[in-house]
Amino acid sequence: MSPASSTVDALARSLRERILDGELEPGTPLREEALSGEYDVARHSLRSALRALQGEGIVEIEPNRGARVKSLSPADVRSLSELRIALELEAARMVLARDAVLPPSVHDALDRLVRACRRSRPSWGSVAGLHEELHHAIVAAADSPRLTEAHGRAGAELRLFVLQLPGSWTLERIAADHEALVSELESTGAEALRPHIEESTAALLEAT
Repeated sequence: MSPASSTVDALARSLRERILDGELEPGTPLREEALSGEYDVARHSLRSALRALQGEGIVEIEPNRGARVKSLSPADVRSLSELRIALELEAARMVLARDAVLPPSVHDALDRLVRACRRSRPSWGSVAGLHEELHHAIVAAADSPRLTEAHGRAGAELRLFVLQLPGSWTLERIAADHEALVSELESTGAEALRPHIEESTAALLEAT
């Protein structure tokens, strides 16, 4: 790997972490002059890193307006919801048809999410990451590489989704909703995911 490539990769990694940890909120401008000075890098390296993050769906770049942290539009929210319903319901259906219960990996992911939500002063970024991990664990439990890969590609947008939820969507609500979701999946089946996803989608659409 060339020095230029390693610089771009390091920049992209740092900015990705700051965005997905919630430090750089959706809609925040990513000004080249300020960031190149902060990181002490050439502006062309910064532009390359921003283009890489644009490809991941977490940065948007507009001609003559520069880059900013992506803010999910209503169309983005709807399409993400449709994708999640298609992938997560099918994966849950496959798991529950095979085993009747969700595997320990899902329950462990739920436990980590709930503990983070109920911790004193948790970061929204960490909660968003653990929320992604739980839903990804449900999909991964189906042992379908294609489903897992497709869901993984939506991971960054899924974190942005959580970071944009309105203030009424408290951390306690996130914890309780996901405890109920896992319980209902095992008691009533995969369709429990549909209202779970649709409810938060509707809340975010109302707030945008």
